[in-house]
Amino acid sequence: MKSAYLLACLVGFAALQLPLICAGQTLVVGRSLPLTGPLTGYGEAKRDGGDAYIQQINSAGGIGGKPIELVTLDDAYLPANTVNNLKKIAADKSPVAFLGLFGVPTVAAALPVIEELKIPAVGLTSGADVVRVPFKKFVFAVRASYADESKKLVNHVKTVSITKISVIYSDNPFGESVKTSLISSLNDAGITATAFKVDAAGAQAAEVAKQAAAALPQAIFMTMLSQAAIPVLSEVRKVNFQGPIYTFSPVDTTAVTQKLGKTASGLVISQIVPIPKGLRVKVVGEYLQALKELGRGTPSFYGLEAFIEAKVLVEGLKRAGTKPTPASLVQGLETMKELDVGGFFVSYSASMHAGSSFVEVDVIDAFGEVKR
Repeated sequence: MKSAYLLACLVGFAALQLPLICAGQTLVVGRSLPLTGPLTGYGEAKRDGGDAYIQQINSAGGIGGKPIELVTLDDAYLPANTVNNLKKIAADKSPVAFLGLFGVPTVAAALPVIEELKIPAVGLTSGADVVRVPFKKFVFAVRASYADESKKLVNHVKTVSITKISVIYSDNPFGESVKTSLISSLNDAGITATAFKVDAAGAQAAEVAKQAAAALPQAIFMTMLSQAAIPVLSEVRKVNFQGPIYTFSPVDTTAVTQKLGKTASGLVISQIVPIPKGLRVKVVGEYLQALKELGRGTPSFYGLEAFIEAKVLVEGLKRAGTKPTPASLVQGLETMKELDVGGFFVSYSASMHAGSSFVEVDVIDAFGEVKR
């Protein structure tokens, strides 16, 4: 009777894509994402990437015969909402894990709650130092840190003998965090940097672009999200700055190229996952196929990141015993040493939850394509 009940649940979900309502027969995983508000595109990409992999796992029978039930709440990129969402999911659904949280301020607000609830969170879309230092038992980053991105970009500019840089950063937690990591790396490399602050929406872009160019830098770095990056990049081009322009993984290349066209050409971007197209890296092909099967979503860096996060979580659940709990999931995740999820490697231990250090430097070409 019990197996027939579970089979009915699985068939109902896989064939009809019905909500998973079979009490006690699912592994509940909670998510809080910005599905409304100015960062909706980021939240939808993360939702779709995670959904794509979890659907494949459920269609194949779940983990040990139990499907994964994703419980997703909208936080609109507001830290208080994120905290409330995690507490609500914990109280109502007793999840085994949280998956794929998004944003510097929202993740920062969530960290103490995650530790308090003792429910592991896998894949936090924030490269801020606070995610990793001090060590947090229930926090498992997947992406590389902003410090890793900064070091990669600084090594890149050193190879072309750049010694003077202007940094334009947005007036919000994300911009401040990345600017701090970047300037630390620049100082360590003996490169002079002058910082200029712009509002988070980029309304002051024209004025700040002039100030940054007037400092006569050899290159300009932008540490901001897409909302500010688009007007700032546009205005920097207008002041006829001829040097290279660099930015970080949180800038949505699709949004930039759609809004700016050829103006985006030449923008150099650090990325913490491979380019989400082609078959160069195995996990990219898997992601594209899973997204096609899902029937929702457009290939993106954030979607691929979420897909990888889901793969890491599932592997942890497989290692967590026949009846996974938050505590056994932590133990399962900590057994991962150079886990290969398809040409992308993730490592954890009992004293290190940093995940991956993968960073590559890409550029938008004249056709609006992202290239290595």
